[in-house]
Amino acid sequence: MAKNNNNKKNGAVELWGHEFKKAAEGLDKTEVVSFVTELMKKNETLLKRAEHLASLTKLAEKTIVEADNVAKQVHNEAEEKAKAEAKAILAEAEEQGQKIIEEKRAEALARANREVEDIKAKAQQQAEKLLEEKIKEIQPELKGHAKTLYEELLNQLENLKKQVVTLEEELDHKLSQPPSEAGKATIEASKADNEFLELLQPVEESGEDEPEWELEILPPIDLTQILDIINHLDDLPQVVRTELIPHMDKPTIMVFLRQPIELVEILETLPQVANVTEDTTGAEGKPRKAQIELPRQIVPQQSS
Repeated sequence: MAKNNNNKKNGAVELWGHEFKKAAEGLDKTEVVSFVTELMKKNETLLKRAEHLASLTKLAEKTIVEADNVAKQVHNEAEEKAKAEAKAILAEAEEQGQKIIEEKRAEALARANREVEDIKAKAQQQAEKLLEEKIKEIQPELKGHAKTLYEELLNQLENLKKQVVTLEEELDHKLSQPPSEAGKATIEASKADNEFLELLQPVEESGEDEPEWELEILPPIDLTQILDIINHLDDLPQVVRTELIPHMDKPTIMVFLRQPIELVEILETLPQVANVTEDTTGAEGKPRKAQIELPRQIVPQQSS
């Protein structure tokens, strides 16, 4: 708890580095409560954004793992396809060789056998060459895609970390301001103290138990745009809080309200939202659902 040095100065008292007007019976409770409540709100905002950063970090990690899995799957499919094509070439070569043997068995059995072997050898070489070319053709594309995605995620996470650090520094700076040495002031008796503490008690919010909206983010995913949407929703007076559920394919924002709100109309005005569609088939009593499409960003291609 902050130590307060209170001196009389122009009918005012300074607490927590802030000057308050002095009322007839002591401090002006309304100003003191307003100042402390503002600090509590800023601290709560910082905690919320830290939670969003943790959720987005988990989403980024899942995205990187999924990209690696997709690269391996495409590589395996290309290899299987190349093997199948090689097998088909060998089968066709054997069929051609068999026909030659049947036609020339009587007069040139030895020659037919040599031709069959030659055809098989060429087919094998073609199959190996085809497999090698397919692998070389796919690898740069997969590596480039994975590298681009990885760099984008790292940049977005770095920006989010910088935002959180800046907010922490601002809050620490405000909370670390030393109270100026004014004089002494007293708060009248225990009754005034009890009333002051009652004013500081947080007001319980209603409607926090269940979310009113489920906002599903459709691919492609952009972490910075998702965070901007969450921050905008948190600043709305009707919104109690938001939660990000980091599903791999479609992250979901859960919105808890203190009073009803037409969220679709608000989302349509945001530059981070390209399109929003409400699902009107939901059951009564369940959260309302909507799907959000983010603006597509053009990723510059890397020169080979």
